[in-house]
Amino acid sequence: MKTDMLIDAIGEIDDDKIINAKLFTVKTKKKSFKKSIVIAVAVILCITITIPVLAITVNPIYELVYQISPDLAQMMKPVQMSCEDNGIKMEVISASVYENEAAVYLSLEDMTDQNRIDETTDLFDSYHINQSFDAYALCSRVSFDNTTGTATFLINITRADGKEINGNKITFSFTEFISQKNNYKGELSELDLGNAIDVKDTFTPEWFRGSSGIDLDLDDLADTKCLVPMHEGVFSPVDGVTVTNIGFIDNKLHIQVYYEDIKNYDNHGYIFLRDKFGKNAESFDLSFWDDNEIGSYDEIIYDIAPDEINNYTPFGEFITCKNKTEGFWQVTFPLENTN
Repeated sequence: MKTDMLIDAIGEIDDDKIINAKLFTVKTKKKSFKKSIVIAVAVILCITITIPVLAITVNPIYELVYQISPDLAQMMKPVQMSCEDNGIKMEVISASVYENEAAVYLSLEDMTDQNRIDETTDLFDSYHINQSFDAYALCSRVSFDNTTGTATFLINITRADGKEINGNKITFSFTEFISQKNNYKGELSELDLGNAIDVKDTFTPEWFRGSSGIDLDLDDLADTKCLVPMHEGVFSPVDGVTVTNIGFIDNKLHIQVYYEDIKNYDNHGYIFLRDKFGKNAESFDLSFWDDNEIGSYDEIIYDIAPDEINNYTPFGEFITCKNKTEGFWQVTFPLENTN
């Protein structure tokens, strides 16, 4: 293996998919250069090694790592503990510990022919990390092997009190994941902004479940006026997403979007209004449940007056999914400090 392959492997890390695990503290700590290399090397191990033959193929990887740092190579300790449920195998590949930080690498593989694991596989916030010390953690998908159908994840764990992680066991478990996600990005030519008119028929949801792009508490939005959802919708840019109304309220443009079944499939997205110079209009959005609290409406409010609407073109980005797999996967394994 050549050094340039190492650089290419680092580039495969999917930063956008980093998600928060259970947060025990908000305290953060600047990582040293050495710790960053530990994580990078471990990720490369996940990307470049075929999991079932780890014991056979690990030597060339270690030879490469030894060229970078012999100490770091010695920190990567195989775990190779696994469990299986609903035809899905989870394997904890290895764990590396340096002082108060640990990096754990695990894989998911579909043991059937259903191809439920792919490059979009997401544990969907269903996972839990239990340990005997207070900590905070991050989990991210780092690679997908098309040949074996195996997705690899990296879990970073930091002990909150700064003490070394030594002789401790942790339990990693999860109950569901989603996959086969679709990502749409592009112009929404079917959304005619010229049809937006002043709206008199409005309502205020009982409560908003979230907001973004606005520095206000949800309690401060109690009198916010929203569009009334149109049952037939305006149009559907992708399956699972429907524009349900558009209009001006108090001289600001509102576009309302409905996302089906977000509790099960995490359907979400956004509509951007862009001028001819490529600049997006200022906006914020509020979200509220449908009557069954399964799907969700997003009310996007743009700082655009009626006489400015022709200066903008609508673009959308939507992530939707229709495949969810449930089960129970859990492995308890040791963490040993090697520094």
